[in-house]
Amino acid sequence: MFEFVGGKWTAKDDWTATQESAIANLHTRVLDLWIVDNGIGMSVRTIEDHWMVIGTDTKDLNDTSKGGRVVTGAKGIGRFALDRLGQQCEMYSAEAGTDEISHWLVDWSAFEGTGKVIGEVEAVLETECRQLVSLYRDYGLEDILPKNAPEREGVSRPIDYSTGTAIRIGLLNDLWDEKDSIRLKETLEALLPPHDRGDFDIFVHDHRVPLESGFIDNFPPDQFDYRMLADVTADGQVKITLQRQEIDFDRISPTFFDLPAMQKPRYSRADFKAGEITYSKPLAELIRNKEDPRQFLDIGPFFFTLYFFKLTNATADNLERFPQKNFDVAARKRWLANSGGIRLYRDNFRVRPYGEPRSSAYDWLSMGARSTANPAGASRPGWRVSPTQVAGTIHLTKRDNPSLADQSNREGIINERAFSAFRQLVIALIQEFEHDRAYVLQHFLQAYKVDNPEPADVEEGRAIAEKALEAEKSSAAGDTAKPQPELAPEPSAPEVTSRDDVLKVSRAYGSEKKKNEALRDDIQVMRGMATLGTVLVSFTHELRQVRANIETRSQRLSDAIRDVVSDEKLAAVDEMNSPFRILERLRLQDQKVSRWVNFALAAVSPVKRRRRRIDLGEYLEGMNTYWGDLLTSRSIKLETYVESGAELKVLAHEIDLDSVFYNLVNNSIEALVRPSIQTSREISIKVVPSEDGGAEIQYKDNGPGLSAEFPTREDIFLFGVTSKKEEAAGEAVGTGLGMWLLKNVVHEYGGK
Repeated sequence: MFEFVGGKWTAKDDWTATQESAIANLHTRVLDLWIVDNGIGMSVRTIEDHWMVIGTDTKDLNDTSKGGRVVTGAKGIGRFALDRLGQQCEMYSAEAGTDEISHWLVDWSAFEGTGKVIGEVEAVLETECRQLVSLYRDYGLEDILPKNAPEREGVSRPIDYSTGTAIRIGLLNDLWDEKDSIRLKETLEALLPPHDRGDFDIFVHDHRVPLESGFIDNFPPDQFDYRMLADVTADGQVKITLQRQEIDFDRISPTFFDLPAMQKPRYSRADFKAGEITYSKPLAELIRNKEDPRQFLDIGPFFFTLYFFKLTNATADNLERFPQKNFDVAARKRWLANSGGIRLYRDNFRVRPYGEPRSSAYDWLSMGARSTANPAGASRPGWRVSPTQVAGTIHLTKRDNPSLADQSNREGIINERAFSAFRQLVIALIQEFEHDRAYVLQHFLQAYKVDNPEPADVEEGRAIAEKALEAEKSSAAGDTAKPQPELAPEPSAPEVTSRDDVLKVSRAYGSEKKKNEALRDDIQVMRGMATLGTVLVSFTHELRQVRANIETRSQRLSDAIRDVVSDEKLAAVDEMNSPFRILERLRLQDQKVSRWVNFALAAVSPVKRRRRRIDLGEYLEGMNTYWGDLLTSRSIKLETYVESGAELKVLAHEIDLDSVFYNLVNNSIEALVRPSIQTSREISIKVVPSEDGGAEIQYKDNGPGLSAEFPTREDIFLFGVTSKKEEAAGEAVGTGLGMWLLKNVVHEYGGK
């Protein structure tokens, strides 16, 4: 015989150590699973009329419990999940003000077998005259259940177990080991939102792993870098609070606050010292597109909390430019492994699978794709946060967000159209944080450059290094040449032994290193674009053949029809079904394809990739040739003007000029072809001499103006920012590269 003493099974009879260990190990596998709460409990009548009724709508009709909580679930099928856990199930429940408990017992194996009908299987339902606490005492739960709740505001209150429900599941279907208990606790950590669980707590106990047992605590680390609190109200207003903890205020240079960009609201010295800012925006300004705002208002009010964590401490070099705080990297990574991701909670309970670790739904907002499409560094405008660096909770309610109701299996949202609009809104909120952080870091970098101008001796250091390299080359060349009469000493590399010279060269090296780091992001983007251009060039022969075929195929088909079909039969066909009418529509489509093939072939012409002196007047005439057919088909008039007699030439690659003008014209076409544009459609390009001897280009169209996507005009030049959205889902279809490239080209040529 065995008895359970001191948390383990011990043999009462005379067994060998091996036998005792084997049998004791077997006993550890025979477990009961208890699920206990101290809620309001259920009477026999409640169990019989509601809990045992399949598909009951009780929770729809009465969505608030006697304790004031919003009840979860609505389909009346959740209790059948107990069958998955074990073959035996019994439930004990007690309401307040009574000396009896309800007892429900079922054997799930009774449902098995051929021809079984659910109405033929019965469960035991009875009343027992006893208290719940005596039940817990008899089963040994009294010593396991916690006596006090976790501390809240420094107070720990005792837990009353006189009411509530306890479910015992026996003959478990699965083998539960210690790892399963730990995994269960980790899973339940995500069931309740961190910091916002109210007075609801979950306690997990397994006698085999006492150190892992206890209350669930998934509070995020206090040392987050950013926290955003966004309160979206029913009337379409959004209140946003950004808490900045990334920056060490005491190490901020005064130059930072003197920058003109820091004179804007929300970026003052007082704002940074306080550590947080709060502002409000209407929903229409937050979304910043032309879509009907009603679909976003229909979502209803919700509250969003977002945490951002860096996963590596700043290097010494970065700390000079960005006064960031250090933190415990291991603690952050450990917490994010189980609690990272953006998660939905309805009435304080989890809506799966959104934000589920190690699942395809972890990144349900496609933040990874956003980050990959725009790999800009955090100190550059347009930076996008990685999904591995964030954690967040979004609070919905059954009452206020009916369009976001979850499925009956609690897995996902039913209304995909409403959910798509909801995703857009959440991403727009995340962009508020992204813009703030990138803006702050960008100007920390500018302040650093003001405080640390390139020393005059840096240029001297470059000169020393270049002179040394040239001398080394001359020396190497002299080694391989034929011996000559010694007329003068051989040139040799100057010795850089002076401490001052070494310091100059070192500073020059550091300056070049920083410049290279700034160029790295640009190179990455250019590499991808160059790949696309290379692919296009490799298909130029095939494209020319396609162009040759499509320009004549409609006429060839028309001639073939006339050869095989008599004029009488053709005359008998009504105009709507005439094959020639169909061929005419195909011919017009072929013309469009042919125009784009011509355009693509011209864009990758070898002459455009050579640097030469380009007459801007001739260049603009060529633009009319390239764009003429396309603009005419869209009823757009292009006017170009170059001041006569002016010597307006520029030494450039023609493809760089294309980057400027083609992006401008393409954006104008996108704007002018909108149905709302009823007036004449015009584009004007004017080139005149500038006061400094260069060329001034004046570009203008009569479209609707800058999109509401850009509340600040200069934002059109940000990397990856676009106002072009897919109509159905609202997803970005533009690359956000066109105007960024334009700005880079202008700056490369010393323009502004």
